[in-house]
Amino acid sequence: MQKQCLDDCCYDTVNQLAHTLNFLGRADHYIEDANRIGDTEAVKVWKTIKTDREKHADMLKELVKNEVRNNKF
Repeated sequence: MQKQCLDDCCYDTVNQLAHTLNFLGRADHYIEDANRIGDTEAVKVWKTIKTDREKHADMLKELVKNEVRNNKF
């Protein structure tokens, strides 16, 4: 039986980090779209989501660092 490269938890962490960073790469475009049409509520919502996701990305990055430090990767 072949050993997995990553256990499920490590895979989930890296996968979610990738999805979060992917969203952050598009978030400014969503904000610009809302600004362009003058939808201040949508701008506020997108900015809030972006800020939350930035925090989530930081948390996931820290988790990856700790997992690497503890030889779990």
